Amino acid sequence: MAEILPLTRNPQDRLQAALRLLAVAQDEQREALNEFRESLYELRDTAARLQDSVHGWHRNVAATGRDLQATRRTVRDLEAAAARL
Repeated sequence: MAEILPLTRNPQDRLQAALRLLAVAQDEQREALNEFRESLYELRDTAARLQDSVHGWHRNVAATGRDLQATRRTVRDLEAAAARL
């Protein structure tokens, strides 16, 4: 919360106090901005890992689909062979 500056002080004192408060506010804002940037970097890295994971999952699903098609062909071939016996 901002400090309320009494008007009974001399103008130079009030100016110096206001400048100190401004410097504190700037430091807090700088720190908040640095934390925000760090959060953005973490979000970027997390999103990249998620994208890699989704791509890996997609590759696995595609491979499973190919394996399933090959298995179906094998089953049909076996059924045809059994029907000829």
